[in-house]
Amino acid sequence: MVWIMKQVLNIYNLRITISWLMCAVLLNTGCTSLIPEDLDALGDDVTLTLTEFTPYLGRTSVYENVVNVSNKSTLPLTFNVVGVRTFEGAPAPELMEKYPVKVWHQTYTGEEKSVEEIEAKRRIEYRPMLDIQHKNGDIIFWNTGKSSFLKTIPSDGYLFDLEIQNSGGRKYVREVALKPFKERPYEPSQYDPASGLSTTAYLRPSYLNIYGKRTGNIVMDVRAYIFKQTENLNPGNTFTVSVVDSLGQAIDVKKFKDTDFAHLVHGFNPRYQDGKVTYDVVYPMPLINYPTRYTDIGGDRSRILLRYDRIGFGGLLQQAGIWLDLAIFEEGHWELQFRFNGESPNFDNEQ
Repeated sequence: MVWIMKQVLNIYNLRITISWLMCAVLLNTGCTSLIPEDLDALGDDVTLTLTEFTPYLGRTSVYENVVNVSNKSTLPLTFNVVGVRTFEGAPAPELMEKYPVKVWHQTYTGEEKSVEEIEAKRRIEYRPMLDIQHKNGDIIFWNTGKSSFLKTIPSDGYLFDLEIQNSGGRKYVREVALKPFKERPYEPSQYDPASGLSTTAYLRPSYLNIYGKRTGNIVMDVRAYIFKQTENLNPGNTFTVSVVDSLGQAIDVKKFKDTDFAHLVHGFNPRYQDGKVTYDVVYPMPLINYPTRYTDIGGDRSRILLRYDRIGFGGLLQQAGIWLDLAIFEEGHWELQFRFNGESPNFDNEQ
């Protein structure tokens, strides 16, 4: 009996010794790593301020500050676009396929002196058409989409999910809608955004103090046309301004003698031919949404202003002008033409 008790005591002491040895090993190998670290918080209050996106094809649209984050979620968050599909549920890989786009890597100021200086500030990168800034959730729809292979309004378009995550977990904003409009290569536009059909033949510019040559009355009907010179196959991109009188004859743009032709557009190498003025430019026009000497106050349209002064009745100075605030999104050779209908302008001083 005494021998048996000794054996039990030895086994008990052996187990205690082994337990202490195991603990020592775990401590030496960092047993504290088995204790889970504090996880970031990811609240349910991370939401989108916009759940339906309606960009125009052919132009780059940036949707900023679309993610609303309260103080319940730990920053930083990471955002991803996942589950891109048609409204009917079929996969839509064309939206996530990467295409070459021009990305700014230096700041555009509006003071650049050449096409080359502007282009040196951009680089070609390959980005998905439906893109996202992973650190802040800004949505970018690049200008590489075309209605020839994408669904456009009035179609229900596409759906995607937005994945939001940090080390505390992940959540999804489901069924975000993407409903692109058909291409409108310039603004203002006479084309209906849904059907793509023209609703009128021309645009209405602004004008001031233009008196008719024939009647002496204020001119009341001036029209503007924006069109692409499809017959021009020369390399590069240009922008041309022209004016036509009531008989369809060209008016020399130099008759608008007080125009600042050096800064009419952010273009270069101006040349005058057949009464028109043409510049080498970089599209889109304006290049970014930022006010410069070439834009309107908002910075999202280029202001094309032709002006001239003349002495009117009573010896009073009349400051006359015609202008259009426009944007062009497609590369190529474009022309803006002002047309006087019914009455041509008088550039001469009154006697």
